Amino acid sequence: MSINSFINELVRQQEDAQIEFLTEFNIAHILKSICAFLNTEGGWIVIGHTGKKLVGVADFTELDIKQLKDNINDKIFPQPLVYVQREEFEDKTISLINVLKGARQPYSLDRKYYIRSGSRLKEAGPDDISLLLRSSNEYTSTWEKLTTIDASFEDLKSSEIKHTVSEANKIGKGNNLPDSSEEFLSYFQLFDYGAVKNGAILLFGLSPTRFLAQCRIRITVLPEGKTGNRYEDTVLIEDNLFTSFERISDYFRKNLPMISEFNNDNWNRINREKFPSDALDEAIVNAMVHRDYGDMSGDITINIYPDKIEIINSGEIPPDIIKGKSTIEAHHSVLRNPTIAHMFYLRGKMEKLGRGLSLIKERFVDLGLQTPEWSTQSGYTTLTLYGVPKAIEINERMHIFLKQLDAKKKFTRDEYMEFFKDEIKERTARLDLQKMADGGWLSKMGDGPTTHYAKTAKKLPDIAG
Repeated sequence: MSINSFINELVRQQEDAQIEFLTEFNIAHILKSICAFLNTEGGWIVIGHTGKKLVGVADFTELDIKQLKDNINDKIFPQPLVYVQREEFEDKTISLINVLKGARQPYSLDRKYYIRSGSRLKEAGPDDISLLLRSSNEYTSTWEKLTTIDASFEDLKSSEIKHTVSEANKIGKGNNLPDSSEEFLSYFQLFDYGAVKNGAILLFGLSPTRFLAQCRIRITVLPEGKTGNRYEDTVLIEDNLFTSFERISDYFRKNLPMISEFNNDNWNRINREKFPSDALDEAIVNAMVHRDYGDMSGDITINIYPDKIEIINSGEIPPDIIKGKSTIEAHHSVLRNPTIAHMFYLRGKMEKLGRGLSLIKERFVDLGLQTPEWSTQSGYTTLTLYGVPKAIEINERMHIFLKQLDAKKKFTRDEYMEFFKDEIKERTARLDLQKMADGGWLSKMGDGPTTHYAKTAKKLPDIAG
């Protein structure tokens, strides 16, 4: 989903109490809104839009974004998981803020608490704060906060913890975070009075499978597809999540093929990855952060076929996020493992909260590849990433034109319309020609009024209807 489509979808859903539109970049008010979202259900803040009309934010720069991020880290306690981005939308500049429902409620801003009552922001009273304190117990007893039996601090890789603090400081997310490894883990409730929590073992363990067998990741290469009975390569990864991520990313870089393509208009060869590495990294982070670690048999499985990759993890995507297999709805992230997600955020590996699925899809679509598909079944989510071009099918009208076209003759859009005796409109002609050019049956030359086309040597396709 493009940023335009995403904003338009938020506008459509604006009656939802989890969306707020602001016309001005007022840091004091934005901080209160963020705090209120943290203490309720999370949500989106769109700055530069009335909810009905795009107004933009004048003289809005990346320095403003940095100032807001610094204020979030300095003034809101405990440190929240909030993503702030600056976007260009219909020639205007806006800000899009995704606030994740706080896992450690209540959250305070300058020692005051804020909540949302319906779509209204208000300062929390004593009864509201009492309710937040009671309800927060629900989040402190999740799987990642449970004690790992027989584990001690010596079972953790201290250098990995220190690297997380260092990376957070380097990219401006470490404000007010403790420097010592023990205090850092205690701050995020991953280490408590000598008790090591599951999340700490999973994120920073020296040998995590010694305690948590379900954190294994298996990569299998199946050169003959699903119906074949031959495995070309199987890699079993049993490291902590950060080491595992680096090993998987390195495996992809070394083993996935490059594709050489020729432009239809000339003989310049273009080399590209068969599967875009940035989208693969995003997909792996999603699987690690969103999987259900309470499922003892739920390894992450990566199956590599000749023309596709499957990434399978336990835990189902909420039904209101994806319709069908690839239509992604505007949503804010629902985190099954908020502390694990926060650690990836501090390491700079989780930058597009609430839009990660859309970015995976967009990357493949932009490269002309078949659209990724998500499916859920029996408690598992499968993401299928295709390394083959999106099938371009043409209709009978285009087929008739291509069949009679002289390979040496150049023509314009007006001549294409004349061929059909002006029975098609200009927009239809433009779309037809673009599709035939994208499919490689026409080459496009020139630009604007001088644009003309010529038939290529590519074999005529079947008629799709």
